Amino acid sequence: MSTSGKIGKSLKFLRSQLNRNFWAFLFFLTLSAGFWLFLTLEDVYEVEIPVPVKLKNVPDNVVLTTPPPKEIKIRVRDHGGLLLRYKYTHSLGSITLDFKDYDTRSGHVALLTSDLTRNIISRLQGTTSVAGFSPDTVEYFYNFGLNKSVPVRVTGDITADSLYCITGITASPATVKVYAAKEILDTLRAVYTKPLTLENLSERKTVSADLAPIRGAKAMPAKVKATINVDQMTEKTLPVRVDHINFPAGKTLKTFPGIVNVVFQVGLKQYRDITADKFAIVVSYDEVANNNTGRLHLTLKTKPEGISHVRIQPDEVEFIIEDSDF
Repeated sequence: MSTSGKIGKSLKFLRSQLNRNFWAFLFFLTLSAGFWLFLTLEDVYEVEIPVPVKLKNVPDNVVLTTPPPKEIKIRVRDHGGLLLRYKYTHSLGSITLDFKDYDTRSGHVALLTSDLTRNIISRLQGTTSVAGFSPDTVEYFYNFGLNKSVPVRVTGDITADSLYCITGITASPATVKVYAAKEILDTLRAVYTKPLTLENLSERKTVSADLAPIRGAKAMPAKVKATINVDQMTEKTLPVRVDHINFPAGKTLKTFPGIVNVVFQVGLKQYRDITADKFAIVVSYDEVANNNTGRLHLTLKTKPEGISHVRIQPDEVEFIIEDSDF
């Protein structure tokens, strides 16, 4: 026999041995996995089984302001094999609520889950125990078209880059129609978005924002566009006079200096609109009547919106109270 023939025969033998060993390994692996699964399924577990909830026969003139939950969860305890059957074969069915059965014209229906699931529980095996429900009450709100238009407020952690400022935040639409009972509408002043997180903005940005849910109410639309306007910051200095108020007749305040600088940061688009008359540094008589130091710390009583990092230079002045001439 040639050398090549011997090598071929040896390789064939090796392949045969490897195949035999592989199938033996696979057999014992499957056997051990099956044994492990059998033991596992015999153990007792506690799981939540979802049961769908449906509401039917809702009239066309009814608005569901808060619909019932799409499902309830029954927490049950039994052997693993039976729990798998409950969970994945949907053998427990679903719960269907008929609107006509619970229409009390009150606009609110609340039903105990334990009552609604009696038929479901009757389908469980005798060995299965019920540990609880989630939620424990199935409720929904409705009305017959009563609504009110309210403004939208954008909320969240919204910041600009260090060289920029936020000049305005708007929602589109600016108002939404809210359907709810009269008691809710009477106290409702605005609806709010779910908190947004937008950090270090350096340009105008528009994002989609969901409205935060209101129990017993439904906003339409339920989603708005939030626009954050951003502007580049620059520094501006304005001279502002130190004024005084509530001084007794015949008394007047004199400060040194009488005019100080107000330094602040403002967006480029607002730069020309911010003028000295929009600031007020006012000292009342009560602040200086018992001041024996002759020095006064200045603070701003009024300043315009949209500016930041405001400071007064100098922020402390000397003063005297003079008798005024009539």
